[in-house]
Amino acid sequence: MRFVLQADGPGKIISPANVFKGGGGLDPGPMERFRKGDGPPGLDEARILTGHLPLGIREYLPNCVASGRELRYVTFLREPVDRLLSHFFAIRGRREGEEEQGKYALAPLPLEPTLDDMLEAGYIHDNLQTRMLSGVTDPFGDVTHDMLEQAKESLREGLVFFGLSERFDESLVLAKRRLGLRAILSKPAHKSRLTHKAAGRINESRPRGDEVPEELVRDAERANRYDLDLYRHAVELFDSAPEREELDFKVELAALQAAKGDGEVKLGAPPPEGFGGTDEAWRMLLEARGTLLRREFELAEVTLLNDELGDRAKAMRRELATVSRERERLAARLEDAAPAAPEPERPAKRAGSKRARRNAKTSTPTQRKGSVGATGKAKRRAKRRRRATAE
Repeated sequence: MRFVLQADGPGKIISPANVFKGGGGLDPGPMERFRKGDGPPGLDEARILTGHLPLGIREYLPNCVASGRELRYVTFLREPVDRLLSHFFAIRGRREGEEEQGKYALAPLPLEPTLDDMLEAGYIHDNLQTRMLSGVTDPFGDVTHDMLEQAKESLREGLVFFGLSERFDESLVLAKRRLGLRAILSKPAHKSRLTHKAAGRINESRPRGDEVPEELVRDAERANRYDLDLYRHAVELFDSAPEREELDFKVELAALQAAKGDGEVKLGAPPPEGFGGTDEAWRMLLEARGTLLRREFELAEVTLLNDELGDRAKAMRRELATVSRERERLAARLEDAAPAAPEPERPAKRAGSKRARRNAKTSTPTQRKGSVGATGKAKRRAKRRRRATAE
């Protein structure tokens, strides 16, 4: 579902730390931070908040987001016994060697742990979906019948949409109507830019069906008696959704299933009840709607790529601004640390009075030439006097 929401339109998606941790244990820290009005960074700009978070977060979330924003809550349920067994085998498969207990985060487990061993150590939780949907802000103790009834009420009134993992295609078409989604087609992670860390987490090697020991199945049922009741109620609500009776819902569902996978749109599905056209008209409609679903997804990929490039450009501009400020700071430090430059020497005063220098500057060329001639005559007269004296 997160994959489809990411494909549907631009906007930040953030995932705070999970309260119920997939690797075992729980972390009440996120709820404490929300309680104090301290949401994760970027929450005000986020379009979607995802995670293993109890519905009780709705008691605190309005205080952590910008005023005037509408908050809508959605979730998916999974058949409880299969969900618990999947978690059980995932934890047991974390070993690093046949003779090792493995590096467990909570407490050591036996080499062949039972379901009760994991429940007691806190690696997995009983009635987890009832805990999550009860609306209780601290659903970590014993599960009660009142919590079950509150969880059922949440399915009826507290969520704008919920889906069923076992009926995922139907859930997507219903989500398209309830949430106003555009692109609901998904592709394998290796063939799309719209990837998520959860892609490829399906454990193909774990036991399934008759391969699971009967005793383990009974233990899982015993640990999920409230969840089994809640899931039956969810199926009843899902089946009674009025949209499912609409002809367009049935056409959209058939088109989604026909458009999945590679190659041409598959046209072998029979027309739904209520379709009044010919077989040829049905195939044409199925091909057109299936092709439209693929084009919507391709457009979503292009939009996502454009958003990624825009985010990278913003990040680069921030980095450049940081580098520029650092360069200016270093230049200022270098300037402060440099020695002061010596003052330039003043030119020596020229000989002669100020009046003589001023006269020399203001005299005309004729005056300067006359002065030179007068000096020459005086020299000649002095020379004649010296000669007459000598004689």
